[in-house]
Amino acid sequence: MARTGSMLTNRRVERLMKNNGANEEIKKLKARIQDLSSLIEVSIIINSTLDLEKLIGLVMEKAQSVMRAEASSVMLINEKTGKLECEVALGEYGEKVRKTISLDKGQGVAGWVWEHDEPLIVQDVEKDERFFADIDRQSGFRTRTILAVPLKVKDRIIGVAEVINRTDGKQFTRDDLELFSTFGRQVAMAIDNARMHKIALEQERMRQQLESAKIIQQSFMPQVLPSTPRHKFGLAAENIPAISVSGDFYDALLLDDDTLGLVIGDVAGKGIPAALYMARLMSDCRFYAQQQSEPDGLLSLLNDTLVTRSRSGMFVTFQFTVIDLASGSVAFANGGHLPIIHVSSQDHQARLIDTEEGIPLGIARDVPFTKKVFQLQHGDILFYYTDGFIETRNRKEEQFSLDRLLSLASRKWDSAQTMLQKLLDEVKRFSQGMPQHDDLTAVAFQWNG
Repeated sequence: MARTGSMLTNRRVERLMKNNGANEEIKKLKARIQDLSSLIEVSIIINSTLDLEKLIGLVMEKAQSVMRAEASSVMLINEKTGKLECEVALGEYGEKVRKTISLDKGQGVAGWVWEHDEPLIVQDVEKDERFFADIDRQSGFRTRTILAVPLKVKDRIIGVAEVINRTDGKQFTRDDLELFSTFGRQVAMAIDNARMHKIALEQERMRQQLESAKIIQQSFMPQVLPSTPRHKFGLAAENIPAISVSGDFYDALLLDDDTLGLVIGDVAGKGIPAALYMARLMSDCRFYAQQQSEPDGLLSLLNDTLVTRSRSGMFVTFQFTVIDLASGSVAFANGGHLPIIHVSSQDHQARLIDTEEGIPLGIARDVPFTKKVFQLQHGDILFYYTDGFIETRNRKEEQFSLDRLLSLASRKWDSAQTMLQKLLDEVKRFSQGMPQHDDLTAVAFQWNG
């Protein structure tokens, strides 16, 4: 009877043990399901917003809850300072902690994780020399235990995430580390997505601004080239920016019924600064041309103005030509620009008019500029251009060159427009689809007097 009772007791114990084991397995399974559910929620959060700070905050709130932690933080590497800086800190002392954290590589627990590219559990910070106690002293928070994981994007560490002090007083486990590492991967992905989105938005914003700047800039150049009733001249011009806006410019001004002023120039640099400099310069040029139509005098006025106004060391090559449409007499002054090409209607040869370029405008005050004069014959063409024209390169890294331009320009032309278009086509053919590295501007004038 005693033996029977003992056997029954053993069976009950075995059943209880089996039940307890099953209960433990059920608890573990439920915990796993809960963890999986949390990770799914994080995925939903990641897709809910692309605001970086808000996104990290939402993900870390979830992570802190799941990890049963008192506090959490995300520290990102600042590429400019080379330090680990706190992006988000949650918990009672979160704001104070966020302002406090700035770690070098290898400094503190987070710095160690950054340096070694490994997750880390510190069960008792007082016994771990890697712990950086200054943060607690400055913030008033008391750290007992830390779980830290690296945040990685394509094998590149971008930061470190931490959860601090379990709320139930227990220590973090290897299971906690595995789960938080998964959170870390999602946080890193969320940060990368948000950053890429921000870059894309910024690029689109810049594209729109550049497009607007291009439209505004183009409005400073002649929308319709001047002409005269008796067709005393033919005129064609083209400006092709290397990017949306250009530092090159040209202008054509009928100073009176029988006098035409031609302007061409190239501001040092490209993009928005060069475009703004150019726009202001063109306004000055039109204003001063009403007061001083002599080429050397106009260049002197513009030069002194630019030197006085210059704040960034920018300068401009500038050439101003005044043509008497009745007589064909040409006067010009050159401030560092490329020489004019003259195509004779007699022998159809292209030659350079004066190779002394002078000094660009905006460099030094009271620079003397020289006026030079020459005579046109009926049908002669003048061709003005910027360095982007002759410095265009092909796939062999050869330049289009001034010699090539002179050779191609040496022929009989029926109009200024035909010449300009043909030479532009030759430049495009020469470059064979290579990207345009510099602004390209040209003006062609034919005298029909």
